[in-house]
Amino acid sequence: MKKNILALAALLITSAMASFAQARGSASGVMLTANAFMYNTTIETASGKADSKSSIYDVKLGYLMGSGLYLGGIYSIRNQSGASSSDGKATGASLGYVGSSGFFLKGHYILTAENDIYKEGTGFQGDFGYLTNVTGAFIVGVELTYRTIEYKKSDADPSFTKLKQDELFPMLTVGFVF
Repeated sequence: MKKNILALAALLITSAMASFAQARGSASGVMLTANAFMYNTTIETASGKADSKSSIYDVKLGYLMGSGLYLGGIYSIRNQSGASSSDGKATGASLGYVGSSGFFLKGHYILTAENDIYKEGTGFQGDFGYLTNVTGAFIVGVELTYRTIEYKKSDADPSFTKLKQDELFPMLTVGFVF
């Protein structure tokens, strides 16, 4: 509950910041971005060593209007290898705002998600970050992502009712606006 309140407060604050940012002027076009988050963990005990590698990749495609409004979609994949391996994917619809200063706020409704044995997931993802133009249409940036997904089915347990997964992680961004 406390996490939900913090996430809501962060969303309200970033919404207020986005409303004060200037509109992008006449810039508009198709925005394609790829986002990545990766981490490795090694745990050593007297009985041995265990390695784990996790990665999350988001691909976002949408239309950026001259007013800064962003409409699009998201496709996300995740991989975890090590003692317990799992793969997952999610797709959703996106709505956001990109200010001329480079700061942005995007919300994604996750329409369908799977994570290993867990299926029929739905949820929400919120991104707050900064993008800068490197050259021509090429952009790079960083973002902080909060994601919550609730899975309603398990392939391994017929009596399964639900699993809710909340995550907060940073991501690096590369992309194009054309």
